[in-house]
Amino acid sequence: MDELEFCVKSISYPLGMLLEGKERKAGDAVRVSKDSITIPEVPFGALCYLVGIALFDSLEIVDKKRLSGDYERLEAFKKKLLSSKLGEILKPYFDSPGLFISPFGRLSIDWLEFQRRKEKVEPYLNKLRELIRESGRRAEYLERASFVRELTVDEGLLLGYLAEEEKERELINSALGKHNHEYREMAKMYFKALRG
Repeated sequence: MDELEFCVKSISYPLGMLLEGKERKAGDAVRVSKDSITIPEVPFGALCYLVGIALFDSLEIVDKKRLSGDYERLEAFKKKLLSSKLGEILKPYFDSPGLFISPFGRLSIDWLEFQRRKEKVEPYLNKLRELIRESGRRAEYLERASFVRELTVDEGLLLGYLAEEEKERELINSALGKHNHEYREMAKMYFKALRG
């Protein structure tokens, strides 16, 4: 997993699954095919958004409907970056994403594989939700959530994706950041790339 896959999966895990195993090529616009993805030289925050939009656009209509909430999450990511210190640098890419994305073939998400992965992490999610309810303080919750160290980075991202609200997602990410060394290191690389 690289920072780009980490970023896309943190916004939309199913879209991020489409990046798995794809060969990365340099080019003048984001172009996605079954086997590869062409990546232009643009700031990382813009790249993550453009790739997310390109992947979403490549989906069949049924998958697009199923992931309409994820499209909104991509737009929320864009809004957040526009209101950050990076806003001015990223604005041209966000204002005209079509200039940086080229048409390509259709892709479809392997929902059976997504379901299989989801079933694997659900016991962890339920356990974390229980801790969130039971813990009186954040420190107590974080102390008791050490079992997340067993998860891979990918499973941690899926946990965050399955969270039902922002507060829950933030608490899950805090537990992963505290107890899961691999996840913490990957998150550091991602934030470093985001800051440029």
